[in-house]
Amino acid sequence: MMEQGLFWTEKVLLLAGLLFIITGIVQYGRRSQDWKGVVTMFYKRVPMSVEEYKRYRLGVALVIFAIVLRFALHIFWPQF
Repeated sequence: MMEQGLFWTEKVLLLAGLLFIITGIVQYGRRSQDWKGVVTMFYKRVPMSVEEYKRYRLGVALVIFAIVLRFALHIFWPQF
């Protein structure tokens, strides 16, 4: 039962993280009209507003937490 809950929690965290990342990227693109900057966002700094940055970083944190949870699931419940 607990494995099932953690499995679905991982999926929800991953999807929420991706949605937050996409939201931050789209907000930046709409505000700046620099859609080329959206591509460079992953390897260079771009001038993001506070709200865009918060959403983007929250999304990255949720995705990382989902990955850590995935490793924990495979370590503690390898048959799952």
